[in-house]
Amino acid sequence: MGEGMEIVGIAGAGTMGSAISALFANAGYEVVLYDISREALERAKKRNEREHLLELERAGLKKRERLDNIKYTTELSNLRDCDFLLEAIKEDLMTKVDFFRRAKEVCRRALFASNTSSYMPSELSEGAGVNIFLFHFANPPIEMPLVEISGTGDPSKYVEYAQKIGKRPVVLKKQCRGAVLDRMLCVLGCSLPYAVFKLGATPYEIDATAKQLGFRYGLFESLDKIGLDICLAIVRALGEAYPRFSPDAEPLVKFAEEFLVTFVNSGKLGKKSGEGFYRWSGEEPVPEPVERYADITLLAAVLVNEAQRIVDEGIADKETVDEVWKRATLYPAGPFEFAEAVGYEALIERLEEAYEETGAEIFKPVIRGVS
Repeated sequence: MGEGMEIVGIAGAGTMGSAISALFANAGYEVVLYDISREALERAKKRNEREHLLELERAGLKKRERLDNIKYTTELSNLRDCDFLLEAIKEDLMTKVDFFRRAKEVCRRALFASNTSSYMPSELSEGAGVNIFLFHFANPPIEMPLVEISGTGDPSKYVEYAQKIGKRPVVLKKQCRGAVLDRMLCVLGCSLPYAVFKLGATPYEIDATAKQLGFRYGLFESLDKIGLDICLAIVRALGEAYPRFSPDAEPLVKFAEEFLVTFVNSGKLGKKSGEGFYRWSGEEPVPEPVERYADITLLAAVLVNEAQRIVDEGIADKETVDEVWKRATLYPAGPFEFAEAVGYEALIERLEEAYEETGAEIFKPVIRGVS
C-alpha cells in the first residue's frame, strides 16, 4: 500500500461491493476488498479488470487505466489499517452487527459505514458498540450519483468521501429504515403486482411506459438489477418497522412477497443469476415484446404518497426527497415536482380508488390537494 495514502476497506465482494471498490480505487484510494468467499473475490477482480472500467468510462468518472490498487482478501485482519470501512454484505441485521463487532477489534482507526438498504445505522451501532453511518448507494452504484448519508455525529468526512469518488451525497435530517430511496422503491415494489393485474399489463409494458416517460430503467428491470433476493429482504425488514409494508398485516404486501418468493426459490434472482423478470445477456436484459403502453398513474401516486410520509416524519424536506429520486434514477423530476406537473388531485383520485378496492395502507392518501 502506498505510504501516506488513505486506505478504504470494503466488506462484501458482491454486485454492490465490487463496484464500490472500483469507485474508490479509481479515485486513487488504496482499497482492501474483503469477503469470506474466494469465489466472490475472483468474480469481483474480473469485473474490476474490465466491466467496471467500462462503467466508469460511461459515467464520465474514469481516472485510471487499471484498478491495480485493490487488494483482495478473505482475512479480516487485512482491514486493520483502513481509514474508512464500508460494509456491503448480506442484508441481514445480525450478520451486519456481527461483522462490525469483529471489525472494531481489528481496525485501529477506521470510520465505519454501511451500505444497508434496510436498516438504520443506529441499529447497527447499538448492536456492535461502535458508531456507524449510513453510506447508501443507488443501483447501479457507478452510474448513479446518489449516496444517502445519515447517522449520529458529524457527517462531513462521509460527505467528503462521497464527493471524492464523484458522487453527489445527500445528508438526511433523521434516520429511518430504508432511508429515502428504498422506502420509495419498496412502496413501488409492493404495489407492482396489483398494478399488473389491475391494468392487465405485462411487466414489460409497464417498463416500456416508464422508459417512454424518460426513466433510464424500467421498474421491473430495476428490481432485477438490485437482486430479487435483496428486494425480498428489504420488504421484510421494512415490514418490521412499518405495518403498511408488513406481509403479515397487509394481504396486498403478502401477495407481493409471494411474488418475489416464487422467483427467489427458483433461483431467479435477477441480473446476477442471469434471469429474473427478464432474461439477462451480460449487462443488458433480453428485450421482451411490448404491444401497448400502460397507464402508470397509480404507481406515480404511491411514490408521491410515500414521499409525503417521509417529509411528514421529518426525514427530509421536499427538495431533498426530489434530489434523492433524481440522483438515484437520472430522471429529470422528483416525486413532488412530478406531482406539481400532473396535479395532486389526479393522484389522490387514483389512491382513493385503490384504497377503497383493497384497503391497503400503502394506498391510503396522505398527500394533499395543494403542494
